[in-house]
Amino acid sequence: MSFLDKLFKKKIEGKTVEEWYRIAVDENDPGKKIKYFDKVLEFKPGFAGAWNLRGLEFVILKKYEDAINSFDKALEIQPGYLEAKYNKEDAETELRKIKTAENFGEKEEKKTEEKNPNT
Repeated sequence: MSFLDKLFKKKIEGKTVEEWYRIAVDENDPGKKIKYFDKVLEFKPGFAGAWNLRGLEFVILKKYEDAINSFDKALEIQPGYLEAKYNKEDAETELRKIKTAENFGEKEEKKTEEKNPNT
């Protein structure tokens, strides 16, 4: 039995890597999907595709920094992985929008406080 055959036959909580991957892909709840992809990545930390899909679930949850970290891991493993690169760029854009909106809100709040110091 080859190393890969042994790896795919090894089980976490009674399931193989392939089974966890299928469960992750079929799941609808983003939080659960992340947990299932984490099981896959316990066995196959070099599986760039699983890192990318994990990142997409963080995007759905609007956890852009976690998403970017997952996409970075995918790109570290496979630097030419265009889908992960584009997904990372999209997550970075969304994070910038949030930070810009937060900064704008802070500036507006400060202006209001300056106009009405007693409130």
